Amino acid sequence: MKKEKQQNLILIFILIIVGFFIYSFNLNNPLFWDDTDWIVNNGFVHFFSWDNVKNWFSQNILAGINQSSNYYRPFLLFTFAVNYILGGENPLGYHLLSNVLHIANSILIFLLLYFVFKNKFVPFWVSLIWLIHPLQTEAVTYISGRGDPLNVFFMLLALHLFVRSCRPDKIRRLAMSSNFLSWFFLVLALLSRETAVIFPFLAMVFYISFISQERFLKSTKTAFIKVLPYFGIVFTYGILRLTILNFENTLNFYSQNNIYAQSLLVRIYTFLNVLWVYAGLMALPLWQHMERSVTIYTYFWNVLTAASLIVLLAVLGFLRYLYKKENPKHEARNSKQFLNSNVLNSKQVSDFGFRIFNFRIWIFGVGWFFVNLGMTSGITPINAQLYEHWLYLALLGPLTLAIFFMYEIFQAKGKLIKTLIIVVLVGIVIFFSVLSIRRNILWGDPIKFFENILEYEPDSARINNNLGYLYYDKGDKEKAEEYYWKATKTSGNNFPQPYFNLGSILQEKGDIRGAVVVFEKAIELDPNFAYPYPNLAVIYASQGDLIKATDYLEKLKNLQPQLQRVYYNLALVYIERNDYGSAYKNLQDGLKYGQFDPETDQLITELIKKFEE
Repeated sequence: MKKEKQQNLILIFILIIVGFFIYSFNLNNPLFWDDTDWIVNNGFVHFFSWDNVKNWFSQNILAGINQSSNYYRPFLLFTFAVNYILGGENPLGYHLLSNVLHIANSILIFLLLYFVFKNKFVPFWVSLIWLIHPLQTEAVTYISGRGDPLNVFFMLLALHLFVRSCRPDKIRRLAMSSNFLSWFFLVLALLSRETAVIFPFLAMVFYISFISQERFLKSTKTAFIKVLPYFGIVFTYGILRLTILNFENTLNFYSQNNIYAQSLLVRIYTFLNVLWVYAGLMALPLWQHMERSVTIYTYFWNVLTAASLIVLLAVLGFLRYLYKKENPKHEARNSKQFLNSNVLNSKQVSDFGFRIFNFRIWIFGVGWFFVNLGMTSGITPINAQLYEHWLYLALLGPLTLAIFFMYEIFQAKGKLIKTLIIVVLVGIVIFFSVLSIRRNILWGDPIKFFENILEYEPDSARINNNLGYLYYDKGDKEKAEEYYWKATKTSGNNFPQPYFNLGSILQEKGDIRGAVVVFEKAIELDPNFAYPYPNLAVIYASQGDLIKATDYLEKLKNLQPQLQRVYYNLALVYIERNDYGSAYKNLQDGLKYGQFDPETDQLITELIKKFEE
């Protein structure tokens, strides 16, 4: 037993060393893209205070920049706050924490699979390839993507405790304490990222696959009963997110209605096509890039959709065949006889006293994959159809299935085949490691990163806009304007940001008429997009049109009621209009939000004193 533990520690040490080496290439990568809104400009994570803690748990994640979203991730904000307080915008601490979480997840996967398989081959190779797979870089190296490794860390901890509480030799008191701690970790997972709502289904898949000694339907029923407390936690969370924590009063993440958001069938057809992309990315992760365009399929009868459904039906048919083959009608119903008569490999006995069946491995591989993709499959209309980081935990299912069958061949065949399998696995590890290192390096240069995406998605309005922003930040306004114009000319563009950015450049150049046109176009595309309103207010105020200036500022106040500056500016406009009552009221209202903007708070206080003198 001591030797076995030492061997496991050596394998875990290898995971740590390999993980730190591959992800050491991201340690100096700058914060960019959503990091700007989620961290750099987000006042909620810049210091610890009771008000900020309350805001984490009562506001959406973008409320700290006076924006609205339907993301609610208070524990993720807590981790950002820790990083910001310790190191400001220095990227080292952010990347270290995300990398450590990812490596810790690979160790938890190793321990979980070893607990089940009781051999080192499957747990080690699965956890190692999962750790270094290039698809993981999107969740780990992108700081705003930390929600994935963070909520997976807590879900794996919860799953470990759930599995251990199911052991037949577990003392009831210890089992209950494991359950309570498991429930606590699930809550932390939910507060890290919304996709943790799938945990009860993951626990069921794991129980049916590796813990239950009963037939499939009965084990499914037992699994459901055992995970009821987890369903209760998820249900409570769901009620809160649909009511007091539903910040945009919708489950539709699209700001405008479209056929994808409105039709469940369209989302299913599209998801069936996306599965082919996922399969290719898992097997051969070349041509990686973010912000992928996906064809929206409005009908079933196309080759990819039909083929995908046929494959899924074939998999279900194969599962049924395996089940009937391993569970013939004439078999005794006695659990012990049932287990002993369906042995795939007599050496593979788990802590639960059963043999691992062919059927059960397939149930785990298929079930784990599709449960993990459930939240991003189009059941609810989230504002994208495909991201690589959505495979972060889903990858574990197919990977376990593949490595398990390699192990079966490894056990059954001669020395030459065993050597060949090891060579193949080592080759995969080297190949994936090189790809991951290249991705980590690419993430370190935002301009090259976005230019790489444009090689695949030249018509992406968001990416052209982001490139324009980076060039503007470097002082190359001519190049920035070029990319902003490209962003506005992409087909089907309903993205307001490039119009606002263009307007800002035109306003700086003195082209006020052109600036007004593109500012108003941005508002036309999205009336809730707040950025153009203060610019338009300034333009009209400078032209003497105080009525229009007031209108835009009042609209901005409705959109961003916590933005103290708008109350101060409104007061100044009302003073110019000789409406001192409205000016004084706005100053008084603005005092409520002094914690967000101390400089403006002081200006408001001084102006109020003048009113009261």
